[in-house]
Amino acid sequence: MQKQSLSGAWELIDSKGTFKVTGHLPGCNFLDMMENKIIKDPFWGQNEKEMLEYVEKDYEYSRSFDLDSGMSANDSIDIVITGLDTLTEILLNGKVLANTDNVHRTYRFSVKGLLQEKDNYIRIRFLSPLPYLEEKNREDNLKIHTGMGVEGISHIRKVQCHFGWDWGPVLPPVGISGSIELQGHVTAGIEQVSIRQEHVQEKVVLHIGTEITSYSNFKVDTQEPAEAVAQVPTVDVVQMPGKTVRKIARESQGLTLKTSIHHPSGRLETVEEKLQGTQAMQIIEITGPELWWCNGLGDQPLYQVTVELFDGDRLLDTLTKNIGLRTIELDTGKDSIGNNFRFLVNGVPIFVKGADWIPSDSFITRTSKEDLEFYIAGAKAANMNMLRVWGGGYYESDVFYDLCDRYGILVWQDFCFACLPYPFYNKDFLDNVELEVKDNVRRIKHHPSLALWCGNNEIELMSMLWRKNARLKEANNNFFHNILKKWVNKEDGITPYWPGSPNSGIPDGKPNDFNRGDTHLWQVWHGMRPIEYFRKMPSRFCSEFGMESLPSMKAIRSFTDAGEPGIFDPVMMSHQKSKGGNQKMLFYLLAKFKNPVRFQDFIYLSQLVQSETIREATEEWKRNIGRCNGAIYWQYNDCWPVASWAGIDYLKQFKAVIYGSKTFNQPLSASLDLKKDRADIYIVNEYPREEKVKLQYVIEGFDGRIIWQEEKDAALAGVKAFKAWSISLDTVLKGEAKTDKVLIIRILKEDKVLFSQNRLLVPDRKAQLQKGRIEKECTREGNKGILTLKADTYARYVYVTIPGTDTPLSDNYFDIRGNAAHTVTFDMPEGISEKELLNKIEVVSLAHVPFKGNKLSDKFLRLAMRLHKDNILAWIMFRFI
Repeated sequence: MQKQSLSGAWELIDSKGTFKVTGHLPGCNFLDMMENKIIKDPFWGQNEKEMLEYVEKDYEYSRSFDLDSGMSANDSIDIVITGLDTLTEILLNGKVLANTDNVHRTYRFSVKGLLQEKDNYIRIRFLSPLPYLEEKNREDNLKIHTGMGVEGISHIRKVQCHFGWDWGPVLPPVGISGSIELQGHVTAGIEQVSIRQEHVQEKVVLHIGTEITSYSNFKVDTQEPAEAVAQVPTVDVVQMPGKTVRKIARESQGLTLKTSIHHPSGRLETVEEKLQGTQAMQIIEITGPELWWCNGLGDQPLYQVTVELFDGDRLLDTLTKNIGLRTIELDTGKDSIGNNFRFLVNGVPIFVKGADWIPSDSFITRTSKEDLEFYIAGAKAANMNMLRVWGGGYYESDVFYDLCDRYGILVWQDFCFACLPYPFYNKDFLDNVELEVKDNVRRIKHHPSLALWCGNNEIELMSMLWRKNARLKEANNNFFHNILKKWVNKEDGITPYWPGSPNSGIPDGKPNDFNRGDTHLWQVWHGMRPIEYFRKMPSRFCSEFGMESLPSMKAIRSFTDAGEPGIFDPVMMSHQKSKGGNQKMLFYLLAKFKNPVRFQDFIYLSQLVQSETIREATEEWKRNIGRCNGAIYWQYNDCWPVASWAGIDYLKQFKAVIYGSKTFNQPLSASLDLKKDRADIYIVNEYPREEKVKLQYVIEGFDGRIIWQEEKDAALAGVKAFKAWSISLDTVLKGEAKTDKVLIIRILKEDKVLFSQNRLLVPDRKAQLQKGRIEKECTREGNKGILTLKADTYARYVYVTIPGTDTPLSDNYFDIRGNAAHTVTFDMPEGISEKELLNKIEVVSLAHVPFKGNKLSDKFLRLAMRLHKDNILAWIMFRFI
């Protein structure tokens, strides 16, 4: 196959004729208008509100091109476009080539009869989605108010969050987010390759099925007459006024398929066979296979499968896929509680730890491969093993799934439907979606990281909003429980399918059942229940829960230059899309801390509240491992600078929760269930094997004085939790106050500390923390800086800022024991000495934060936040959920 990219500079004009500028595809109208100074940055200040007039316009991208040498000699030439966003008319050399209406599809159009060697001219007209939605909603009104952006968007197969969400702006772009290229074929090409694995004893048998598309009249080696040979239909006959461009007949020497397996060790295996028709099945047996494991359970060896199609000695086409040898199962069998919801990798049950992934930018082509690797590597570093690709965004890029394969991050893949009913009773809409499903299942299914196909996000949960429309409800239930499942099984047939999230597995009106399926639990945050309320929600698998926080000051400075903004300032409220969100943040902050004087401390404390919320929930569900088998928090990332539930903000700054996840997500972990006069210590072993370890807890004063300690050896059974100690605090403290004490839990193996966590014996508001002194020392080893901090009294939630480095530190938001030290490593900035840098490093702890008000004023302020007009109804509603 010969390829010719059409990426690069294109001319961009708007339908009003107000500008003609140089743009770029892949790319979008907003990025090109910004680059050409037509619009201001939509992310800055409150500029988003000024963008509506640009959303209402149509746009046209155009360019000319010559054919590459040899392209015209191909039997077939297609133009192939991915990420075509969304409503378009495509014209090539003055002829209408196609109209499109689905950003999630791969479009392939035969263009050989329309092309000339020189001076080809292509135009793509992008229509505004707003008039289209108005027309569709006049025909079939789907304007159902969810409080998130433009209404009625389920008519259009465009990225749903482009129209606004409770964390994202209303900025629907047009353009191409994928690729655009010409593909030329001679004789035949590879349509698709499907790989099925059969794991038997100490070997894996690969069943490699290849489908061939013919592009010329050739005779394959078969016993049937040539005219009877099955040919895959093509669209290589183009009708044009006055003439028909027909296929070129070409002599073939016989097609051969050659398949090679490159082992991780470097070993190469090859099979070759003469084609008997347009489909082939080749079987390769791999002995002593290197299995692929998710993060935390093993390595991620990848095998490269390369399929080559030859006509005699001539290479016609090549397709390469990287695969991992593994099995993935979703156990939903009945048990004494209800129905399980548990993933097994290579037969081993796992506790899932992860986050929900949203589009990484409102203008997605700004996200580079390096950006994606930062995010996926960050998930691995945070001891996650799964990301859920949320259904209101994209089917992610090939690079995303390749990185998840490499880093061992399982992917829960939602289909791109979210929170709204869709018109599946409309045949044209349904046919369009079927092609979308086929394209993406075929593209993604071979990835070892793919763990689940999930029908949608929250459609059944939100169906109470359209409960009176029986036709709509029945069509959606039938689609996700039957039609989509059938399509997925046809194209994949191996990866588990689940009808929606949350879901109980059947359309019974109870999608958030604690005893079956997966749950989305928002009593904490939307319902304004206390953080500890997670202990009353024994989910089988929680795929959404969360707590908002402010982004870093760096992210805030990217949209405002206000010296000391307030959380209720207009610019801050415009970068808060969850109704009553800033009020809720303050409500939860005052439950754990006092009211900070400075805005920068509100950022710091809001992130601590978020981290502690995710820890509290995750530890509770891990203590119930077996009953609960996963905790995926909302959300991992942001698409613009905003106050949100994200763990990593838009400027790629780690919030406190990512650093905290490194500890509470560890496969061997401990947690403290603290009651009034008792402290219960639980140990969790997520590994499938028994682990022999030493357990230790120490109660210390804030001055470092040891009050009490115990240790014991333990053999921890695999995938189990157990209570190691139940401590009577009155007994061990012997009358001393709890307000200046800390309990430290450690897990050791061969004198190496595998896990360590500090927990105060009273809430942070009541702790008698002293400012003390934190000494700093900075040294260097190669490109790494080493910062050692020594505290003369207990330092709580120590936060380090190092100017000149944008990469995450090895640790942050940590505690330092009294008269002890803590070491942090980081990427050393260039052009500065350790001594100069040391003077610029900022270190803050909880005791250094100035507060205002008092207990009574904080109580009344919390009440005011709860009674706010955007919060009171949700608070009442969640009393009954």
